[in-house]
Amino acid sequence: MAERTLLRDARVLTCTGDLAEVPFDGDVLIEGERIAAVAHGRLDVDEGAVRVVDLAGATVLPGLGDAHTHISWPLDFVFDHAGVAASPPEEHMLDVAAVARTFLESGYTSIIGAGVLQAHDDVLAKESIDKGLIPGPRIVPSGMMIAEVGGLGGEGEMMDVASNAAELRAIVAQQCDSGVRALKLFISGDGVVPEHPSDDVYMDDEMLLAAVDEADKYGAFLTAHARGAASVAMAARTGVRIIHHACFLDDEALSELEQRGDDVWVCPGLHYLYAVVNGHAEPWGLTAERIDASGYRIELPAQIESLRRLQAAGIPILSGGDFGHQWTHHGTYAAELQRYVDQVGLTPVEAIHTATRNLAAAARFDTGEVREGLLADLLVVDGDPTDDITVLQQPERRRAVIKGGAFAHVNPAIYP
Repeated sequence: MAERTLLRDARVLTCTGDLAEVPFDGDVLIEGERIAAVAHGRLDVDEGAVRVVDLAGATVLPGLGDAHTHISWPLDFVFDHAGVAASPPEEHMLDVAAVARTFLESGYTSIIGAGVLQAHDDVLAKESIDKGLIPGPRIVPSGMMIAEVGGLGGEGEMMDVASNAAELRAIVAQQCDSGVRALKLFISGDGVVPEHPSDDVYMDDEMLLAAVDEADKYGAFLTAHARGAASVAMAARTGVRIIHHACFLDDEALSELEQRGDDVWVCPGLHYLYAVVNGHAEPWGLTAERIDASGYRIELPAQIESLRRLQAAGIPILSGGDFGHQWTHHGTYAAELQRYVDQVGLTPVEAIHTATRNLAAAARFDTGEVREGLLADLLVVDGDPTDDITVLQQPERRRAVIKGGAFAHVNPAIYP
């Protein structure tokens, strides 16, 4: 018989779609890996046949997710991509394991990779987590980022590089054969590298259509670094599933996104941009002068306005944010949700949905809601995140993380 656990006296936030939802007094019954029942008030069970965990009014919500992760970046990462890429693989994988554990202990039970610095980082981490060898979230693994000759990353030092549709198709097939399931293309520039401004466009429809077609054969999908409106429009019309950044939108880009319906997601990485523009990165070399040159001071308000347009148009947003720099340190992932609230104007429930039900839909995971039949990936916190979204950033409020019905992390300061 599968092990049964009753989470008693909880405040339950189901994330099943009601944007006016507030946590209710309830119980959650877990059987094996899945949620067996969710009830208002107390469930009538044989307490001799079930493990009872009294939460004393703590909030239970779905485990969180991040759709733009780089577990290649160590906990002490300081923008040294080349150094990490060249580090000894055995030492590097210990860093990767530490980052995976940090995601899980931060309440993140699902992540979607957005590029690695050593080719098999995500794939090996996923295999080790799935075998129970190391703690970590569910992973949709990425591989080396993919650039076009002449574009950002096109020198090939830390990315796979293609010059035409046939070469790109071959790269996609090779990565998918290795276990990659989220393949990231660089189809725009990034103003932080001034010679490749954010409105640059790389690749073309033929290349992206070939990449999407090849990924489909493996049950994989494409994500794209696309900051400018033209690159966003191209990604949307060619079938890219997750569009990162989308800092600038025009009517054409929005129309292409709307035509995709619920088959495309935008993952903005807003907190990263906010932190840089507000000087948080200055101690690590991103000076005011460099920020001026990047165009980020223009890009931040443009992205905020773009997110408001996306929200109004019903385009689903995914939480995810390039975390791992010292100014967006590993473990602070829920700061992205705060920015959706205090910068864009989303309600806390809308923000939480970007990291729960939306993330599960994009990843095709059977998670993201506290609902009978789904996998029991849950987060237990003190306080009400629908009233104060910053509750999710406070480690001292994080009681426990449950993944697949098992307690994957228990706060030792609360339960010594």
